[in-house]
Amino acid sequence: MPLSGVSSLDDLRLFFMIHEAGSISGAARRFGVSKATLSRALARLEEEVGMPLFDRLSSGLKPTQTAEMLLPAAEEATRAGSRAEDLLRRAQGTPNGELRIAASALSARQVLGPVLARMAERYPEVQTTVQITALGPDPLAEDLDVVLRLGRPPEPYLIARRILKTERALYVSRQVATRVDLDDPKAVAQIPRIQSGVPGSPFTWTLTDDGGTRIEIDSPPACIVGDPSVELEIVRSGYAMALLPKLYIEAQRDGGDLVRALPVYAGPDVEIYASFPPKRASVPAVRVFIDLLVEGASEALQGD
Repeated sequence: MPLSGVSSLDDLRLFFMIHEAGSISGAARRFGVSKATLSRALARLEEEVGMPLFDRLSSGLKPTQTAEMLLPAAEEATRAGSRAEDLLRRAQGTPNGELRIAASALSARQVLGPVLARMAERYPEVQTTVQITALGPDPLAEDLDVVLRLGRPPEPYLIARRILKTERALYVSRQVATRVDLDDPKAVAQIPRIQSGVPGSPFTWTLTDDGGTRIEIDSPPACIVGDPSVELEIVRSGYAMALLPKLYIEAQRDGGDLVRALPVYAGPDVEIYASFPPKRASVPAVRVFIDLLVEGASEALQGD
């Protein structure tokens, strides 16, 4: 049975989201669409074509042969819808509509949170969706407006704007500080270390003091973690040390549970970038968000 009507185009877009995420629940989390909306769209499409589009397996949804035939049209409907949304958003001078952002949990808490509060206050017509991720996804592939990430994105077709730069520093819990001389490089090197799995993070930790003296710590890591916020919680548990962005961590030391190890030494700088597709640069909501992001980062650095 042929598909008909605008509703079928919307259903195709939702069907494509389900396929990309591998499940209805996954699509709801990833794209911010309710499970009920996704389920109804899938049911309507299956009714129109007269057969199931997915086999329901314990591991998730597996597309049927009919679904595979529909996928090219569904992908085109999704891309066409995104292009239409971008055109409409650029045509309107006042920031409005949806703003889709991805960031790590640590970036979201320390940098993004205050910025989003200002965004909501100044531009209430903008609806912001934040995807928390340890990686720096490609905003073009994931249909995102802006991605906050550690380091410059590898994709050459993206616009990358450096938001801030901060040095890395060694941190341990207060429990560790009571039993280890944190000014002794040899003693500190014996503390189990948590290695960051974020792309671009150094595997060998090189720390330098103001006089140029260098220390290298390259012991086998106790574990490798892909999210700095998880590294932080492991350190807080009293087990290990981690090399973390100073700007982020200093803002969380009010409770006194974190202590700097080798405080006269600093690790390599880490840069935080906002990356976005070139066409999104002219979207009013994206423009004002980037401006607020730079403003917020500047204030954070002044308070460092």
